[in-house]
Amino acid sequence: MTSEQLLDNDLLLRTVRDETDIQKYVDFNTTFNNPNEGLNSGILLRNFPGAQFNNFWLIENRTTGQIVATTCLIPWEMQFEGLRLRAAQMEQVLSHPDFRRKGLIRILVKRFMQEVLERDLDLSFIWGIPYYYRQYGYTYAIEGNSYESLPASRIPNAPQAEASPYSFRQATLSDCQVLTDVYRQCMLPYALSLVRSLKHWQYLLEYARFPVELIENASTGQAVGYLGACTHPDIPGFSVVESGSLDASAALPALQHLKTRTTGDVQIFWPQKSPLARMAHNLGSQPVVTGQWLFNIPRLENFLTKLAPVFEQRIAAAGFFGLTHALTINLFRQAYRLLFDAGILTAVQALGFVDTSMGADGGDLCIPPDAFMRLLLAYRSLDELLDAWPDTIIKPQSRNLIDALFPKKDSYLYATYAYFSS
Repeated sequence: MTSEQLLDNDLLLRTVRDETDIQKYVDFNTTFNNPNEGLNSGILLRNFPGAQFNNFWLIENRTTGQIVATTCLIPWEMQFEGLRLRAAQMEQVLSHPDFRRKGLIRILVKRFMQEVLERDLDLSFIWGIPYYYRQYGYTYAIEGNSYESLPASRIPNAPQAEASPYSFRQATLSDCQVLTDVYRQCMLPYALSLVRSLKHWQYLLEYARFPVELIENASTGQAVGYLGACTHPDIPGFSVVESGSLDASAALPALQHLKTRTTGDVQIFWPQKSPLARMAHNLGSQPVVTGQWLFNIPRLENFLTKLAPVFEQRIAAAGFFGLTHALTINLFRQAYRLLFDAGILTAVQALGFVDTSMGADGGDLCIPPDAFMRLLLAYRSLDELLDAWPDTIIKPQSRNLIDALFPKKDSYLYATYAYFSS
């Protein structure tokens, strides 16, 4: 099913229709971005789990058929403390150099966000150029693409006389179920993470050529982790863009295994508290912090309602047994009331504007929307947010409850779909 919208200057916004459009889409991204992005476009359109033609938009000149701008929606499922969320990643955002500063990307982003609403998705996210996507209501909220940089010379050599308790081998398509299971277990400590299904792993190995090595117990042959290791186009040395480990003792042998790949630096991408990143830190790595993922929640009232099981578990764990209370969270232009009855979140009410001016009772927590996004997604604590947003107001008598509802927790997000050229 396709959709079309006539624009000014003989331009047409529409979705991809057929194989001819796919090739045009690929050629456009190859020419005006780079060849690897062209490959990404092709495998996304043809092979990514859940991909549909109506997830890919283009703006073309109606007379010439020339594509002048593109974007797409990549469907994902996330888990937030065990609760499943439906998410959309915005990608392939590109315009022809001769058609920039004409509002075409704004039109495409608006169409993307309309689609998120129509599909009743819980949130959308993007790894975007600095600052740009703030204008569309996106907020920085989760660490991404940061890593530990460790000179290979700092990794001690493996003992020559001893056989390693771990072995390493390239993963194949027959290992996808093992990778699915290991990844799921590795994500359990994180508040927010992507759900990566068997089909996703099959896509990564077969089409994206994700260079994954399994870490196995040498005695039993049981998989205890994996390394997504490769050279990185923007970083000298050798990079582990993702790792998962169910056995912390495998961290040093894994680094010793990686040492054989380079005489330069080994980059261990976060999460910072993963066994491999912590071992790199212990050996003298330097953290390189590069950015954060951007998030948008289209219907905050619905999102808060959906998180009811999470909130109920949190307040029970904090000792608020049988809580009956109405908690007002005020984002200054829009406030929300969370109604708890006997420890159950029974309703979330959108209150509209609630006055926060001098002498007014604006609510239990008055907080700017960007700050609340970071609090809601467990990325920052209230104390950490107060420095950048001193206009945050907290009722002292509500502070313990707010801290219980919105604790800071570690999250992990690596939404890889791209073709690995090396």
